[in-house]
Amino acid sequence: MWCLWRGSANLSGAYHLAQLVRQHNDAVARGEVPGTAIGEVEIAVIEKGATVGAHILSGAVMDPKGLRELIPDFLEQGAPLESPVKEDHFLYLTKSRAIRSPITPPPLMNHGYYIVSLNRLTAWLGEKCEEVGVNIFPEFPGADVLYDESDRVIGVRTGDKGIDKEGKQKANYEPGVDLHARVTVLGEGPRGSLAKQLIQRLNLDDGREPQVYSIGVKELWELPDDRYPAGRVTHTLGFPSDAQTYGGGWIYGMQNRILNIGYVTGLDYRDPLLDPHANFSASNNILTCQSCSTAAS
Repeated sequence: MWCLWRGSANLSGAYHLAQLVRQHNDAVARGEVPGTAIGEVEIAVIEKGATVGAHILSGAVMDPKGLRELIPDFLEQGAPLESPVKEDHFLYLTKSRAIRSPITPPPLMNHGYYIVSLNRLTAWLGEKCEEVGVNIFPEFPGADVLYDESDRVIGVRTGDKGIDKEGKQKANYEPGVDLHARVTVLGEGPRGSLAKQLIQRLNLDDGREPQVYSIGVKELWELPDDRYPAGRVTHTLGFPSDAQTYGGGWIYGMQNRILNIGYVTGLDYRDPLLDPHANFSASNNILTCQSCSTAAS
């Protein structure tokens, strides 16, 4: 079985599958379940980046329920968590002020959650997968989906290596390889190249609502002091987005006085002159002009 992944979801799937195979084989060996052992199942993950998690840039507030079900002792095993969420703040921004709401909307209540770096968490999950026998192959981007005569997916073809920016072969050229599998899992994120091929060929979006996309702009700031403590989570609405534009911002307090700060703009905005990066800067100006502690108090 080959899994094509781009994040923690498929790594979790590969890890869970490996654990299920091991548990079944152990139960058969102890005589607890009838039948025969499955034997060795090859589970492989290909990654286009140079290292596991190389293309995972986001920070996040994570509900630990799924990770706890996957690895119950994830804290003892050293999962790279930045901080448990200690405070939840919700701000409405105007052109000149950040107004804290007296009530935090239920979807933005994160008690019991953790602030994480998805890059670090994904790399850690990659290590856990290798510990249970999952094979991980970095620098193997998926280029095409392979089909049989019945249009059933039977694997993927990796991209050629050693190609220059004009598409010509360099001295270190290596052709891609065909990886065949009984089950292929695509986990490329919200706009994966292979997923687009599959959707178009098999008409998987017929009769479905169209996808909705947004773009997020994020920076990491190092503060000179502890004015914004680790574990504080702030979400914002309002300025600079207008009433017709989906948008909002976040501030996550991480370890070592690092802020994860960003703004999301829905890509269905109507103003052709709108710039998501300008939205990010405008929202930050409102917050920083009052200082982080004042804006969230």
